[in-house]
Amino acid sequence: MPIWIRKTNKEKTENYHHLMKDDWDLTNNFEAFSDWIQSVDGTLDKKFDWVADISFSPRPNATGGGPVISFDLMKLCIKNNIEIYISEFNS
Repeated sequence: MPIWIRKTNKEKTENYHHLMKDDWDLTNNFEAFSDWIQSVDGTLDKKFDWVADISFSPRPNATGGGPVISFDLMKLCIKNNIEIYISEFNS
């Protein structure tokens, strides 16, 4: 699953694009999402609300840390009307 980009219009949600299908590492997934949003910046249809559903599995023996959601990424999400959902799954 790890990242589904979805578009929503009038409460109807549709899967739009699939990224990182088998990589459950949160840092890798945020890097892939950041690369993707930069590549589509300004091209997503404004009549839709957009969601990036980023799934991950906790790292074994993790004690903290993880990816940084940069200001640049946040600005791109706002500009392109994308909300980020973070979905945790057990490995």
